[in-house]
Amino acid sequence: AQGTGSINAQARVVAALAIQAQSDLAFGQVTPTASKTVAPAAGGRFRITGTRGQTVSVSFALPATLGAPSVTLAAWSGLGNTRNRTAGATSFVPSAAPTTFTLSASNGRLFLWLGATLTTSAAPAGTYTAPVTVTVVYN
Repeated sequence: AQGTGSINAQARVVAALAIQAQSDLAFGQVTPTASKTVAPAAGGRFRITGTRGQTVSVSFALPATLGAPSVTLAAWSGLGNTRNRTAGATSFVPSAAPTTFTLSASNGRLFLWLGATLTTSAAPAGTYTAPVTVTVVYN
């Protein structure tokens, strides 16, 4: 006696994630020895677009300095919301383990805001920059 059976192999292809940088985390002018905090609501902003209602993991590569040891960054903070507004947004710590968010059920969007504290210690005059990189993957 012999029997057979079968199953279907199937997959659902979702839309690729798109990440758009909408504003830089700008500290403006600071003195050579100062500390300045920019709250997430006034800080850098990203817009993520993907498949509606899908969960994603968000992680960051955050600089410790702005290219010089005398210009440091710390105390990172973040907000995430499916609407382009900080009111009602979820707080998270960008420097911690990846954070899970759900993309908007209506348009597949997620907005992220980042803030941090910049500290200068005898920094020479100049313009300092460093990249802040976000990585978003479907769960």
